Amino acid sequence: MASLAEKEREIEAVRDRLHLLVEQKCGNFADREVSELSSYLDRLIVEYELANARQMKGK
Repeated sequence: MASLAEKEREIEAVRDRLHLLVEQKCGNFADREVSELSSYLDRLIVEYELANARQMKGK
């Protein structure tokens, strides 16, 4: 299982990729690739938040 720090790094890497992709697509947020990467980022953030909540609950 990935640590919170690893999850944070992955989120930031995907966020950077998404930013560049949006620039390449001239701001077209409806583009399929942009939408898919954005959804992936959303899933990563939810996973991070759930893992963080579990960790906080365990303390």
